[in-house]
Amino acid sequence: MVLSHPGDLHATTVIGRLTEWGVPSFLLDLSDLPGRETLTIDHTGDRPVVRVRHQEAGIVDLTDARSVWWRRPQLVAVDAAVADPDARGFCYGEWHEAIHGMYALLGCPWLNPLVADQLASHKALQLAVAPTLGLRTPRTLMTSDGAEARAFAEQWGIDNVVYKIFAATYQVWRETRRLTVADLAQLDRLHLAPVIFQEYVPGVADIRVTVVGDDLFAMAIDGRDSPDIDFRLRMRTAGTSAVRLPDEVASGLRALMAHFGLVYGGADFRLTPDGEYVFLEVNPAGEFLFCEYGAGYPITDAVAGWLANPVVPSSALSRSG
Repeated sequence: MVLSHPGDLHATTVIGRLTEWGVPSFLLDLSDLPGRETLTIDHTGDRPVVRVRHQEAGIVDLTDARSVWWRRPQLVAVDAAVADPDARGFCYGEWHEAIHGMYALLGCPWLNPLVADQLASHKALQLAVAPTLGLRTPRTLMTSDGAEARAFAEQWGIDNVVYKIFAATYQVWRETRRLTVADLAQLDRLHLAPVIFQEYVPGVADIRVTVVGDDLFAMAIDGRDSPDIDFRLRMRTAGTSAVRLPDEVASGLRALMAHFGLVYGGADFRLTPDGEYVFLEVNPAGEFLFCEYGAGYPITDAVAGWLANPVVPSSALSRSG
């Protein structure tokens, strides 16, 4: 079972590969609830059964799933059907309980386990754990306090500070930017929402490492001769290539994944001119198709292969929730 939506190219690509292999799969789009889909949790038999009735797919027994991919789960679409805000809040609360009850009843392996995914998504925690496992991280300040941010900029120098958001949404996306003098005038507005400030790490390349089980697929995105700090802004023009991680970096990343109980993740590093790898973050649901295209890696096969025959480390089992 894949928790995502039809517009998610990663989900549909993997589902397509599973179909080629003759492996049945089901895309569960929670935004089809309640308009195009119903959910039933049946406790009348020998064991609990979870099933959905979809307008196109018919009745699907989710209890038969032998693996679940927590990819891009959507929100239940109640707003259009329920106008009263109190009633709407009640409906969302009931759906939350039912859906999370459904999750708990699916005892198969997850990519990633829900509890592990939620815990590992916190950048503040990632940056606390990574140095204990041998990964270098940039000096970082996460704050909603303008005075704190200004002091950080003064300590390291405005030219040596970047800032970025905690998490992008479908509606709002912002790239990582260098701090400027003009930005300092906006710091008093930080109380509206916290921002991540980090020391600027000079780099010759950005390294994206896609982790699928025990496999590490590392790709370098050339950062030379480009004014863009965020590699996502130069993906169409930058040179990309497959690279081999140094043993100590690969070991540290695997230890980080094991610490959080993650089976899958997209980890970002900055490669300095001195050849040092600086860990920035790991996204438990990071995209991988651009690495498949840019470095020739068979990542779709790796993800589909794991879903068809899941191998779960003991660290993930302990966090399955």
